[in-house]
Amino acid sequence: MEGLEVTDDDVPLLEPFDVVLLRPGHPHPRALDGTAVDLATDEELTGVQQQALVDSSVRISPADLTERSRAVLAELPVPACFERSGWLQDHRALVLDAEARRGPVRFELHDVYGLQIEEDM
Repeated sequence: MEGLEVTDDDVPLLEPFDVVLLRPGHPHPRALDGTAVDLATDEELTGVQQQALVDSSVRISPADLTERSRAVLAELPVPACFERSGWLQDHRALVLDAEARRGPVRFELHDVYGLQIEEDM
């Protein structure tokens, strides 16, 4: 269509993608091993932080998600500090606070089954 410009933001996530799971912490969220990470900084992450974040990542296949869940996950941020890392540059960040919810989608990290994604009816 002439005059129609499509950006990366307009394209839904169709390829598998990575999400770093974080626990809330004060003053910064923590990787699953407890390593604190300031997501608001654009400074380079240390090697220890990068490894902890990679170890806290999950690969998500959009084919396993509903359209609504895909849309919510597509809105997760890629922090500037991740963009500066060769290991994490395309990873999205998800802080699993007590509510662990983004709109109609709830996230739970299960000890056996890993990341569970459920939607409100």
